[in-house]
Amino acid sequence: MKVLLLTARIRLETEGGVVGTEVPTERGSDLRLRRDPAGGIHLPGTTVAGSLREHCGEELDDLFGSKPEERKDPDSEDFALTPSAIQVLGTRYRPAVDDPGRDETGHHARTAIDRSRGAARNNALHRVEQLPRGTEFDIMLRWNNPDQRREAFLTKLKSWHPRLGRGVTTGAGKCRLIGWGAADYDLTTPEGLLHWVRRTGLDSYPEPTSQPVPAPAAEPLLNVRMTIVDGLHCGTGDEDKPEQAPREIFRLDDAPAIPGSTLKGIMRSRAEYICRVVGVPACNGQEDDECRPCRIFGSGGHESARRGAIVVRTAVIENPVVEKERPHVAIDRFSGGYKDGALYKDELVVAGQFRLRIDQIGKLEDGDLPLLNAVIADLNDGLIGIGQSTMRGYGTVRVADSDWREPDLSSLASTLRKDAA
Repeated sequence: MKVLLLTARIRLETEGGVVGTEVPTERGSDLRLRRDPAGGIHLPGTTVAGSLREHCGEELDDLFGSKPEERKDPDSEDFALTPSAIQVLGTRYRPAVDDPGRDETGHHARTAIDRSRGAARNNALHRVEQLPRGTEFDIMLRWNNPDQRREAFLTKLKSWHPRLGRGVTTGAGKCRLIGWGAADYDLTTPEGLLHWVRRTGLDSYPEPTSQPVPAPAAEPLLNVRMTIVDGLHCGTGDEDKPEQAPREIFRLDDAPAIPGSTLKGIMRSRAEYICRVVGVPACNGQEDDECRPCRIFGSGGHESARRGAIVVRTAVIENPVVEKERPHVAIDRFSGGYKDGALYKDELVVAGQFRLRIDQIGKLEDGDLPLLNAVIADLNDGLIGIGQSTMRGYGTVRVADSDWREPDLSSLASTLRKDAA
C-alpha cells in the first residue's frame, strides 16, 4: 500500500470560527465556538471536507465519497455508498494571540429586526464567540493508494482559500491557505515501511512549507463610497460595562467600523420592503419558502436553510470624528420632566466616510443587482438609516461616489413582477 499524507495550513483573514449549539440566555442566545473534549478550540473535519469537496468541483467530486442525494433506499438491491478517498484525520489549532494575559477569543453581538415595527426584535440578541484574525489551523489529510488524480488534487489544494464557519455572508470566516506539504510513503518496500514505522503521530506529517497559489483579487459586486451625515452608533452589545459608562461604538482593530451583520440586516430588511411594495412575495428569512431576498441574502428555514449569494463586508470608517459622550435622558411621562436614574450616554461617529463593499459568492439573477442599488438609493435619500436610533436622526448617510447611478425603479419593478409571476 502507498500512503500520501498532506498538511494544509490556513489563516483567518477576518474574525470567525465554527460555532456549536446555541445556548439560550435571558436576552437571546450565545453561540460559542466548537471545542474538543479537553476544551480546546476545534475546527471540525466535516467542515473542512465539505469545503474541499465544493472547491474541487465535479471533476474530483468522487474523491470525497457519495453525495447525500446519491444515497438510495437501503432496502433496495442497488443500495451502495462510496467512502471518501481523502480522509480528514484532524486539525491543529494555532492561536493568533501569544500573550497569556489576553483573551484568545472575542465576541460579536447582533440582533434580529422585527419586520412589523422596524426595530430590534425582543429577546433576539445573539452573542457570537469568534477567533481573531491571524488564527491558524493545520489540517491533516490522508490518501491511501493515490491514483492518477494525485496531481490534479494537489493543484486544486494549492488554490484553496475557503470561507469557513458561521457569518460568512457578513464577512466572517474568510481564510487563506498560507502553506502546504506532501509526504509519500511506499509501504510495499522495506525502506518505505521502515520510514513509516519510525515516524509516529504528527511527526509523520510534512511541514507546510510549500507556497500556495495566491488568492485571486476578485472585483467586488458593489463598492460604493458613503459619507456620514449625522451621528452614527453601532454598538458592541457589551453587557459587562459599568452602568454609567458611555455605550461604546463597534471597532475593528481600534478603528470605528460598521459590522457587516448590521449592513446586511439593513439591506435585507429594505429589499424585502421594496419587493412587497411592488407586489412580489418576500418572507422574513425564517420560513420554508424561497423568495428573492432569501436567495440573495440566505435563509434560516428549517427545511430550506441556505447560504446567501453575497457577502456584505464590515466597513471601516475613514477619517472618523468621534464624539465620546453624548448624553440622553428618558422623560417621565407623569411629570413631563426628566426621569430620575435614566441618564445615559452614547459614543458617536459624527463624521467620516466608509465603503459599502459587497462580494458575490453565489448565483445572482436579473434584477438582483438593481434591487441592491435601490436599497442604496433609499439610504442616500435618508429613508432608512444605519445603526441605533435612526428614528431620531442617527445613522443618516449619503452616497459620495460619483460613479454610482440610481437604478431605474420602473424597470426594476417590472423585472421583479415578471420573475415572480
